[in-house]
Amino acid sequence: SSSDKLYTVQLLHSLSLTPSFHKLILHFASPTTNDSPLTMTFFNVYSQETRDAHHGATISAGSPEIDNLVNEIYSAAAGFGTDENRLTQALGNRTTRERYLISARYPELHKKSLLDEIKGETSGDYGKALELLAQPLEDAEASIVRDATKGSGTNEDLLYPIFGGRSNDELAILKKAFFQKYQEDLVVVIADDIGGDLKKVYLAALNSFAQAYDPSIHPRHKAEEVAEAIYKAGEGKWGTDESAFVNALYSVPSEFLPAVDAAYKAKHNHGLIVAIEKEFTGDAERALKFHVQIQLNAVETVANHIESTLKGIGTDEYGLTAAIVRYASILPQVAQAYKAKHGKDLRERIHGETSGDFGKVLLVVYDRALRH
Repeated sequence: SSSDKLYTVQLLHSLSLTPSFHKLILHFASPTTNDSPLTMTFFNVYSQETRDAHHGATISAGSPEIDNLVNEIYSAAAGFGTDENRLTQALGNRTTRERYLISARYPELHKKSLLDEIKGETSGDYGKALELLAQPLEDAEASIVRDATKGSGTNEDLLYPIFGGRSNDELAILKKAFFQKYQEDLVVVIADDIGGDLKKVYLAALNSFAQAYDPSIHPRHKAEEVAEAIYKAGEGKWGTDESAFVNALYSVPSEFLPAVDAAYKAKHNHGLIVAIEKEFTGDAERALKFHVQIQLNAVETVANHIESTLKGIGTDEYGLTAAIVRYASILPQVAQAYKAKHGKDLRERIHGETSGDFGKVLLVVYDRALRH
């Protein structure tokens, strides 16, 4: 209806989206499509092969192209000494899909997993980057979570970007990958290693509280109801009911969250981010804000996240690597948002903060992403 179209336009103007994404969403909002007006497919970081395999499909990894890439990697790693330049190009200059197929095909041709091959031939930050590139992305994320939780203490800088703003489907894939890789339940690991409000945040994500988006059960008045439930658990209550706040927030599907944020803003003069800042602190606040921000404006959120790994004294090499590998599919848009927000060229920033083979492999991944 015309009123719904006006509501959509008003909602768009309440969000921090670039003009190109306004056009994209308005296209989806047209009556000729059944897609949600707020669907942004770049929330999905896994390859189609990963999704198909998760739902029971048999994936054939072999093809002349993939076999050639597998043999190129084997040749670069075999014998006395590793050819880092060839290895960097062979793994870094690939799509998420290609890396999935390469990792599946490698043991079929060479009787050894690609990850084991890389671990035996490389080390340091460069080796860690290649390890992430040598696995399907869901396995790479499982590795990141394991690294963030093993030993004494946890590395929240690695965890909250993994769990924030993810679909139920992707979280199910991640949990399955983690179990297959480490024979441990990811939910149990997080419950044992994390405490306080942050534990409530992560468990709400991993327990997949979000409903599937359905326009018939997520109309405008539903957004107002959910916004009010969040308000009553937080700002509208003497003493925050953290569990109720978190669970209400995580029950909202990504496609519907902008509407809830707009409804909250319309009634309380500020959105969900300010509500979180008023009611939470520390790592729980960071995780909740990232969860909301990456669904409202993924591109700018990723740009800011990458900057957080680069700024200050000392670069967070692992965090930077994880971000570049995980968000490669939207790096062209991220680079534009980064320049607009931070006034710097992202490639030059990465080049200035990294060095050696490690810097080279990140730039190969970056350059490949911007060419496509």
